[in-house]
Amino acid sequence: MFVGLAILVALGALESADRAVLDFLQLPHASWLDLAASVVTVFGQSEVVGSIALGVALVRLRARRRDWWIPLLMVAVVGVEFVLKLTIPQEPPPHELARGVHLLPFLEAPTNFAFPSGHVARVAFLVTALRWPAGVSTAIVLVMAFTRIYLAEHWPSDVIGGWLLGYGVAALAYRPR
Repeated sequence: MFVGLAILVALGALESADRAVLDFLQLPHASWLDLAASVVTVFGQSEVVGSIALGVALVRLRARRRDWWIPLLMVAVVGVEFVLKLTIPQEPPPHELARGVHLLPFLEAPTNFAFPSGHVARVAFLVTALRWPAGVSTAIVLVMAFTRIYLAEHWPSDVIGGWLLGYGVAALAYRPR
């Protein structure tokens, strides 16, 4: 599904649907919502999610769990995200629509394109790799996806791609061998 979505995005086949959903999700406009969405997105930053993944891996290693290394696959998620953001020509939403409130300085990768959403990919990977309950995992990923679209940082196809990437890497890690 991820490859099919990436092809559709690269061909520009989802532009009108992306714009319609973005416009709809940006209808409510209150400064408190801009701030709340910006706070939520902090938890999808590479530095935050990566630190959590590293901490979980270390705790699992100390507990001698055989799956201790799985959270470290976050590196693969970030690597694939970075390569795709350099190669799939999906421009981010227009800058004039941006609503994000910059709360803390974070590292930003020098990429021109938006597909897939790294925030959503990292969060989807982490909740899946940690095997959180499906309802909780879904709610967390949906909230992150909503904030990325609402803040006009990503198109809906970007966040769907991020979810498929993050979930896919975690699911492969737990695939029976």
